[in-house]
Amino acid sequence: MSRLQSTPLSSGQWVRVRDASEIAASLDAEGKLGGVPFMPEMLRFCGQRLRVHRRAGKTCVEGHGLRRMADTVLLQGSRCDGSAHDGCQRGCMVFWKEVWLQPETDEAMLAVADQVSDRAARAKLAALPTRTGDRYTCQSTALAQATSPLSKWSFGLIGADVRLGELSVGGAMGIVWRTLANLVRRKLGLHEIGALAGAGASEPAPALGLRPGDWVRVRAADQIEATLGPNGKNRGLTFEPEMGGYVGEVFQVGQPVEKIILEETGRMVALRDTVTLNGLNCKGTCVKNCPRANPLFWREAWLERAEPVARPAAQPPGRTTGAPRGNAPAPSGPWPTPA
Repeated sequence: MSRLQSTPLSSGQWVRVRDASEIAASLDAEGKLGGVPFMPEMLRFCGQRLRVHRRAGKTCVEGHGLRRMADTVLLQGSRCDGSAHDGCQRGCMVFWKEVWLQPETDEAMLAVADQVSDRAARAKLAALPTRTGDRYTCQSTALAQATSPLSKWSFGLIGADVRLGELSVGGAMGIVWRTLANLVRRKLGLHEIGALAGAGASEPAPALGLRPGDWVRVRAADQIEATLGPNGKNRGLTFEPEMGGYVGEVFQVGQPVEKIILEETGRMVALRDTVTLNGLNCKGTCVKNCPRANPLFWREAWLERAEPVARPAAQPPGRTTGAPRGNAPAPSGPWPTPA
């Protein structure tokens, strides 16, 4: 492994992704650095100029809650397309170790990679293993090993987000209040703030057959609750608390979601009648400003067709569901069983 210089990066900073040969030299025998795998899907970003979305000093990890991460950032526009993982459609933002990036002011950015060595490195990185038997390996499935535990009272990281300009003071106060309120509610046996739950077993609803670009409205809360079990899930998929904030609003469908890799098990599961909506990603408010920005997954039963609108209400891309909320005892996650 080489000893490349690592530079602390901040939100909004422009960087260049190092060449494949430099990144390959930083990896261990398993194709990882600090427990974080470099995935074949990341190769297309090598040599590109990208902007730092947020620092990843912490991240939610399914089954483990919020955990600490070191020397890692997320870059705007860099999501995994699943091309090396049999078309997984989770759409995760990619974690980048800072050593894999060069600040735009770095004079080394002017250096030109040796084409022969870079081609060899690209071939090596493209061949990194992504599956063992029926279990897939990726950054998502490796997160538990690439991170360290955090106390449920780790509000210092919220203060760090404020100092870095990634969170307002008001937003920080809201997260602290929500965390404490949900702690009390759990002790009283109540659902978290904003969470919806049904009275009986979750039931499938007639499929809408949604395609990319279709316009939909998020159904009323009581209609959504009729599709949920007491655990707030429909066939294993959680209706996340922050999703309730979009009730009654109109959006465009991003894409149908037919298969995803489960973070805890590494197994691929099939989904039916599930879509993403353009611009709707988890904001991290339920997990102390987690930066992962995972796409929110919507059962078609929670939606109804709508007429197009000139300006759909949507969150800016890049802030983001998919993980246990806060540091409560982590459930198996909002991801569905095969359905």
